[in-house]
Amino acid sequence: MATSSEATKGLEEVDVFRLFVARSGAPIDPLSVEKRNPPEPDLLCRHEKDGLVAFELANLCDPEIAKVIAAGPKARSDAFSTSDPSAEVVRKKLKKTYMTGHPIELLVYSDGRLITPDDVIIPTITPILESRGGPYRRAWFMGEKTTCLIWEAS
Repeated sequence: MATSSEATKGLEEVDVFRLFVARSGAPIDPLSVEKRNPPEPDLLCRHEKDGLVAFELANLCDPEIAKVIAAGPKARSDAFSTSDPSAEVVRKKLKKTYMTGHPIELLVYSDGRLITPDDVIIPTITPILESRGGPYRRAWFMGEKTTCLIWEAS
């Protein structure tokens, strides 16, 4: 049984994914997107050509920025340092295993809780995917300005 925070996360993931479909033009029926529970990938959807495809989502979020946003009006006002978690997040996803009978794709996205620009993130994570793509057949990136396919298994 999902907790309310897991249910909220699931709704947010569906919203992010539908935004990805709109931005990328991927031939996916946005109404077919459904949240799945582990050990399956995050989402299952219907691709117009490939049938059912599973997607795992990876949110690039700087923990310090997330803390400040979560604190709202009580947020710290002093300076703090940030870092780019992109490489670590992708490496962690590549180690995961899933139970599904469908092809799996990875969507790496940034939702505004990161200061690293898209043109730095993509060259940071693409070599990691190229060295070992994990269980994924493709990896996509959706950042502040860029939405694109960044890796495909050969």
